[in-house]
Amino acid sequence: MSEVRDEFRRGWRVVLAAGVGVGCGISLQQYVGSLFVKALQADLGWTRGQIAQAQGAALAALFVAPVLGWLIDKVGVRPVAMVSIGLLAAVYAMLAAMPPSLGAFYGLFALLVILGSGTGPIGYTRAVNTWFEKGRGLSLGLTLTGVSLVAALSAPLLNFVITHHGWRGGYATLAGLSLLVALPTVFLALWERPRWLARKGAAEGEIAAARQVSQVGLTAGQALKTGRFWILALAILLATAGLTGVISQLQPILTDQGLDAQAAGWLVALLAVSVALGRIVVGWAVDRFWAPIPAAIALVLPALGVGLLAIGHGQWPLAVLAVLLIGAAQGGEVDVAAFFVARYFGMRSYGAVYALIGVAISLGVPIGAIGIGALYDHDGGYGRALAIAAAGFIASGALILLMGRYPQWETPKQKP
Repeated sequence: MSEVRDEFRRGWRVVLAAGVGVGCGISLQQYVGSLFVKALQADLGWTRGQIAQAQGAALAALFVAPVLGWLIDKVGVRPVAMVSIGLLAAVYAMLAAMPPSLGAFYGLFALLVILGSGTGPIGYTRAVNTWFEKGRGLSLGLTLTGVSLVAALSAPLLNFVITHHGWRGGYATLAGLSLLVALPTVFLALWERPRWLARKGAAEGEIAAARQVSQVGLTAGQALKTGRFWILALAILLATAGLTGVISQLQPILTDQGLDAQAAGWLVALLAVSVALGRIVVGWAVDRFWAPIPAAIALVLPALGVGLLAIGHGQWPLAVLAVLLIGAAQGGEVDVAAFFVARYFGMRSYGAVYALIGVAISLGVPIGAIGIGALYDHDGGYGRALAIAAAGFIASGALILLMGRYPQWETPKQKP
């Protein structure tokens, strides 16, 4: 425990900065995107399926993620994050001013993914991983609660803005969060440990020791040849597809069952809080137990939550419980990706390996979001889509149990 306390004493500022950065970044769209659906539908006459197809832009990350991961490993997290924050804000501003065209909507969402990917978890979790080892799971959990907490605070605000100023005002608000909150915080406090030690003129031995931690593990090519990589990628793909599908349509699902827009907006905020709690609990648990067990539990829980959504029919207690269970899984999912990449593949090519796992996430996002929208348009309801999502959650939890023992890495010897 003393080692964990020492790590947090050194690295808490980085956890805070990374949490704010990722919270105001592109990941926030997954939590608050459903707040825009009915406003876009009412104002522009688009169907929910057409709106959901914008999530297909996540496929752009298939090409961006590997380059982004390599760039982060080479030049560092800080410059990549700051440039990407500015570009993300610019695209949100363009969404606020876009013409009423589906083509423009889809194109801008593709730009959002391409230019804003540097504000996602890849870089921020790399920075945190360089400061923590014994408390890695908890530090990652606390970092990634940034998205949940920002979503919890911003969802009621966005709901108010969209209600009174339309969806354009909502996108302008997201641009403001990036420029006025994320950018200054990252500029002031986000550093990888070896770069921070070198900047403050620490002893050569301390700098060398910090760099050694960042050099253990597999290259991206070596990771791709392991069965563990593909098990993790498939588990994350299934979980992402189910969670993205449900969360992207959460407000319409709830309002279709009889809840008013304000109540549904508060449940979206509750989702963010439950994600935060899930991340902290899962992060704490993977530091203390064999990580696949708490990860599997977290990934299976939303199957029950989705079942409650299907049978709830607008009953407030069941809706609250369903949202809590789904949120716990959303919290565990990203923790699983960040922790497992560092623990099973090492830090040597963390950015590149995480980016390759990010390809699975990028496939899962459009599969889930477009799939649930298309099934709704075809069926006139969400029943079949929710059943498919539940099956995916169960399969994801089962797969993660196949990851096996942690590898033991040899620390590279210093050159004389």
